[in-house]
Amino acid sequence: MMRRREVAGKGSGSPSVKPGEGSSESFQVTMLRALMLPPRCRDVFVLKQIHGYTPAEVAAVLGMSTGDVRKHLRRALREMQPD
Repeated sequence: MMRRREVAGKGSGSPSVKPGEGSSESFQVTMLRALMLPPRCRDVFVLKQIHGYTPAEVAAVLGMSTGDVRKHLRRALREMQPD
């Protein structure tokens, strides 16, 4: 599987969160919020946003459809918004 960072110039427009980019405090806050997500949302968020997998790759790893991946990612992003 190719990761987003391995494919130069290819992106979906959604930012990935990676350690070392930005402040370590904001990364820690993001990870704490991710830990509070329901398990499937958390799994999708981590694979897609942290590790840079494509929705198809996430679907294959987790054994779900790409539609389910999009649904769980939307929910994760909505629940992680600051209050």
